[in-house]
Amino acid sequence: MGADSMTRRNIITSLLENKLAAANSAEPSKAANPDRVLAGPVRTMSLTLDRMAEESRTLQEALATGAAVVELDPECIDVSFIRDRLSSADDHEFQVLKESLRSHGQEVPILVRPHPTKGGSYQAAYGHRRLKAAQDLGIKIKAVVRNLDDRQLIIAQGIENTARRDLSFIERALFAKALEDSGHDRSVIMAALSTEKTDLSKMITVARSLPEALVRAIGPAPRAGRRRWLQLAELLRSRKSLVRVETALSDPNFPADSDTRFLRALTAATDKSIASDRAEVWKRPDGAALARISRDAKATIVRFDEKAEPDFGAYVIERLSDLYEEFRTRRA
Repeated sequence: MGADSMTRRNIITSLLENKLAAANSAEPSKAANPDRVLAGPVRTMSLTLDRMAEESRTLQEALATGAAVVELDPECIDVSFIRDRLSSADDHEFQVLKESLRSHGQEVPILVRPHPTKGGSYQAAYGHRRLKAAQDLGIKIKAVVRNLDDRQLIIAQGIENTARRDLSFIERALFAKALEDSGHDRSVIMAALSTEKTDLSKMITVARSLPEALVRAIGPAPRAGRRRWLQLAELLRSRKSLVRVETALSDPNFPADSDTRFLRALTAATDKSIASDRAEVWKRPDGAALARISRDAKATIVRFDEKAEPDFGAYVIERLSDLYEEFRTRRA
């Protein structure tokens, strides 16, 4: 990048930072409501400004501390010891990010520290999505290497994710629970998530109320906010509701979109007709689950696991006529 281009960029960044500093110094009573959801174009502009300010801050901190932006092999970088995102098959934003790295390269470096237990390796504080994209593309990744203790790492991780792509409510809740389980006190967790004590308490309550395997089966569900996750957690205090949701989630035809999965789970928890209270799993002799059976007054439903035993369902269907005749003979 030429000197003139770099100068223009510094001027723009400086102006933006002055605007942000003025906004941050406003009276608390005049500050915007942090819970208000911004409209699409406004939110897009806000995130763009956040990214530009973050890029400037990262580079300025690197220069101030004598750290350099270096290129590393992404395969020698481990993720943070606390994961903060749920994987999602419908993550369109990640695909856009990966295509941007492929076409335009990486502008904003990630932050890593020397790995605390593996010599010659690193551990990411933030930039996990950029790291994964670089790994998928097989390209080097730009990074700032800094010595961080665990507390500094998780605070940097939480603040960066809040600025760049808001974690969904349940991702924040699981992140908070994981931090508390690893021994960090709530003051550190509040700093990492930029949240207040009451909201943090609700996050951790929800995360501890829901089976983590069930949450991961649903996914991040970005449109399902705190109120609906609290509703689901309350419903699943009933064992019968939990069984209905687990039955719904075991359906091999369950949708890929995590918001749709959440709505299906919430419906199953609410609607007693969706799955039987007598749902059971049928296993083969080695213990592998082959089918889930649910019954109610109107129907018996058998769902075969095609991954565990391919073609077994088709075999049973072919034998239905013989089974029915055997059934009639035994009843005679």
